[in-house]
Amino acid sequence: MPPALKGLKKYESVDEMNNERKKRDNEAQKIRYWRKRYGFDLTNEDYELFNQNINIIKKIYPIYDLIINFDKNKVNGDNLDEYAKNWDKIKLGLEIKDYLLTLKKITNKHILVF
Repeated sequence: MPPALKGLKKYESVDEMNNERKKRDNEAQKIRYWRKRYGFDLTNEDYELFNQNINIIKKIYPIYDLIINFDKNKVNGDNLDEYAKNWDKIKLGLEIKDYLLTLKKITNKHILVF
């Protein structure tokens, strides 16, 4: 059976073809892991930006909604304690808030009803 990539792109050698396949498989595996772990709807086009910001996203994903809805002019007493506990993470998240707004959360479409 010929290799899966045979005929799609001309490679100089089998090693080059295998390296390209490893790179593509590695990216696909990371995207699958990130989708499952962090709950964002990611595509292959999102890989580079998400990979650049993964260190911040790891820290802030538990308070993602808090960062998205954060407005320093509308901090009230109800949320003040939560803001105070997570201020360092909120500050990190505000640095990439524009990117965070572009991410889409995965919603459960398949809810079982008994």
